[in-house]
Amino acid sequence: MKIGEKSCIGHFAGGRHSKCPSSAKITTGFYCNECRLRDDFFLCVQCDGSRCINMKRREDCKEEKYFVYLAAFDSLIKVGISMEFRVLERLVEQGADMAAKVGMVTDGLLARKLEQEISASIGVVDRVRGDRKHELIFGSPNNAAIALFNAINRLRATSFAPHMIYPQIYDFRKYYRMNRVPKMPKKIHVKEDEEIAGTVVAAKGNLIVLENHDYHALNAHELIGREIELTKI
Repeated sequence: MKIGEKSCIGHFAGGRHSKCPSSAKITTGFYCNECRLRDDFFLCVQCDGSRCINMKRREDCKEEKYFVYLAAFDSLIKVGISMEFRVLERLVEQGADMAAKVGMVTDGLLARKLEQEISASIGVVDRVRGDRKHELIFGSPNNAAIALFNAINRLRATSFAPHMIYPQIYDFRKYYRMNRVPKMPKKIHVKEDEEIAGTVVAAKGNLIVLENHDYHALNAHELIGREIELTKI
């Protein structure tokens, strides 16, 4: 595929997606300023639980149920939240080696607040960048399991304890097919006019592994908003 320009992806509002009204060209992120303001959920992604910054969704947000989870990338632990109906899909999308659902709460603002408190109280991160995921692409299940259980035990001694549920542990390795990748893949840097070729042999979260005389990993997030021309090889 040949990589083209990057454009705003538009906005989601009122239950439907709309194209960017100005077809704005952008260099970073996924939205132009106009679509950021129109999108129903953009501000919710920035929420840290201290106060609502997206009042147009506040009433709905109060009624929504969220799972709080811990995800393991090798020995690196991330805390996160996900709407009740898609928590497992969310964890596979992130490329976690193992994960545990540790709590459920109603109200997205409370969920964000608890997420930040957990991060601070037991010393885990609340996001993992693509470069770090690439470094940990061959995550050890032993490291992941030990780190996950240690984090859960630390969590029981925090103020989050009343919100905890009996942890449900998941092993996601079967979804990624990393057994088809015999060596550390080289990182592909997506940029305009770049040509990327190969056969997809595995995908771990947003990392797509291609084989073409060697192994390369592509961060699919870097393709969002890009014009792509596909050709056969």
